[in-house]
Amino acid sequence: MHHHFINKLLFCVSILFLLPFFTIAQDDEAIPSKKLLKDFDTLKEMIGAHPDPYTHISESDFNKTIAAIESSLNEPHTVLEFYKKTASLVALIKDGHSQVVLPKDWLLEQREAFGLFPYEVFLTNDDQLYVVNNLTNETIPVGAQILSINGISVPKFLEIIDPYISYERKNFRNTIIDSAFEKYLYLAFGFSENTVLEYFSADTVSINVENIPKKEWKQLRKEQFKERKENRSVKKSTDSFESNYSTASNNIDPYAYNKVSEGVGMISIFSFSVPDLQSYKIFLNKTFREIRNDKIHSLIIDVRGNFGGWPKVSSCLFHYISDTYFKTMAKSTMKVSNPYKNYVFDRWPSLRTNRQNIPTRNHYVDFNSIISKKAGAYVEEEAFFNEKPITEKYEFKGDCYLLINRDSYSASSSFASTFQCYQMGVIIGEETGGTKIFRANAISKLLNKSGLAVGISTTKLYTTCFDKEMEAIQPTAKYEPSILEILSDMDTQLLYTQRLIRQIQRKKKE
Repeated sequence: MHHHFINKLLFCVSILFLLPFFTIAQDDEAIPSKKLLKDFDTLKEMIGAHPDPYTHISESDFNKTIAAIESSLNEPHTVLEFYKKTASLVALIKDGHSQVVLPKDWLLEQREAFGLFPYEVFLTNDDQLYVVNNLTNETIPVGAQILSINGISVPKFLEIIDPYISYERKNFRNTIIDSAFEKYLYLAFGFSENTVLEYFSADTVSINVENIPKKEWKQLRKEQFKERKENRSVKKSTDSFESNYSTASNNIDPYAYNKVSEGVGMISIFSFSVPDLQSYKIFLNKTFREIRNDKIHSLIIDVRGNFGGWPKVSSCLFHYISDTYFKTMAKSTMKVSNPYKNYVFDRWPSLRTNRQNIPTRNHYVDFNSIISKKAGAYVEEEAFFNEKPITEKYEFKGDCYLLINRDSYSASSSFASTFQCYQMGVIIGEETGGTKIFRANAISKLLNKSGLAVGISTTKLYTTCFDKEMEAIQPTAKYEPSILEILSDMDTQLLYTQRLIRQIQRKKKE
């Protein structure tokens, strides 16, 4: 796939990074065994909220792992050591929404004191690791392929860190890794003052690379985000997937529309976690009026890099491009549990005495069942996801195209599944990172003694036209950008789509 690029990379060189891995009080001081066991008990209780934790591992094997971890906690552990054990346990469930997270600001505090790893990387679906952005003036060239880290090959490095990552499909795992690469260096190699990278480059160079100060890094990230917003292009974020990063978290509406060429418009949805549903509906109304005024015949909907949100939100857009009945989700199965009950009561204490205050949400959570049903019960839902045709004032009658990639996950991949199931248009890109059957609606809990946080899914969701476990949504027309295309300033997937649209429009005129 990348042979033209590899041919240009002639030599193998090593670089010594001055990467002073942090040392802080919470890691210098090991946590006593008694406190660890209390946190571990809390974690085990939380796992009880999961609707089906034994789909990919037997209950017997899972319990053996629990017992092994428990017996090892008879001695103190650092936060990082405890994290590795708890994260590897939850990762056995193979559910990207269920995960253990390091203490809040754990990494940011270290960056404040010691600076940052000054490169962004991209891990391809073939497990090849490339430098894609240089935040300094150092000499590792953008496009260099990293071959080994601290003398360990990249495939071996991936083997080391894989057990700590919660994911369904490997392509999405690779997104998680390259969006939080610094963290995985720490997990693989612990606290060290240097990291040796071996990589392909056109020249043989050896240089000591200083970490970039956090203040400078923040300014560079601010400039990059501004550029991303202006260009509406799909870029990688250096924040972790764990942080549920999206444009919504930056107080910017996670959607946009622009006319990309004569007769072609594009709606970009960066997240389905819209800050305000009414504002989103107003945006859609204005956008489709503009689409009509612009005489748009081909509408592109872009959900690349969209990690999800609320599946119900997607129905608002579908009503503008579909005049038939459809479902945003085939069905769901929610597990009632004591951790879920406690989670609800902690968030809304008034519900303990007054059931009239049960909150309503744009997405579906049956709080009444959580409160009233016995722990262990399952609540099935299908009807909620049914959508009757709604005649919108500015309905679109032209051709629709959906852009997806491996970062299309959760509500984003379920959006793609509905789009495909009801034949709303052509899907272009690579298979999604999200699956047709997945677990979500996670509840979270802080493990007080260690500062770790745990999130556990409570609901099993089935997208429309679902079939089997771990099945991604496949594109109609496959397009996976090469590393050279990823490194370019052009959105080559969009250009490919525009060429396809022109071909289709010409055939219509024949």
